[in-house]
Amino acid sequence: MIEIPILNETQDESEFELDRFYDNLSKSWDKTRPGYSQEIYRKITSHFDRKDPYSIFDFGCGTGLLCKFISDNFPDAKIEGVDISSQMIEKAKTNCLNCNFYVGDIFSIDLPNYDVIISKDVFNHITNIHRTISRLNDLLNSNGKLIIANREREQNIKDEIVRTLETMNYEISTEYYSFDPTKQEIDSFIETLSNFKENHKNIIRRKLENSDKYYIIFADKC
Repeated sequence: MIEIPILNETQDESEFELDRFYDNLSKSWDKTRPGYSQEIYRKITSHFDRKDPYSIFDFGCGTGLLCKFISDNFPDAKIEGVDISSQMIEKAKTNCLNCNFYVGDIFSIDLPNYDVIISKDVFNHITNIHRTISRLNDLLNSNGKLIIANREREQNIKDEIVRTLETMNYEISTEYYSFDPTKQEIDSFIETLSNFKENHKNIIRRKLENSDKYYIIFADKC
């Protein structure tokens, strides 16, 4: 998935409220997902045991494409997801009929506990990483697994995630995936940003054109 890059410190926050922005994108979102998303999904689930009927939670699930991939490949799993965008969740309910979805944030919703929690393309938008991981930790069963996948935009974000997990005594491993969307994929994505100013679109284009890495943190709760 092409993630929305953060623009810069001078950006008007009123123009970039995430829930409203993703509501606007919900209708075209699935059409702009590049083919390599499936490869990232496979990497994220590569540590799963197909014989184990996990309960899985997708934090920031969008239109439920990852949930659908998991449901298709791990049919015994119980899958739930949450997103701040109500329109994204409406699409998710259509994409993955076997999954359960919530609208809102993880701090205001009464959620059960899970064996696996996945967060893809979310932590670059989070301001309080320690608080968020603490909440996810509370939702994770003993010996559960937390998987955080993110574009490596800023090294300090990944480092803070790792430091926070280490203080909670998680066993951590990190894998990398090259992030290299094609021009066609970038063009298709930029076309969906109808509520962005041209200079903001240009900033996003430059960031996406710079070859970057994707990291996936696998953290086992001890």
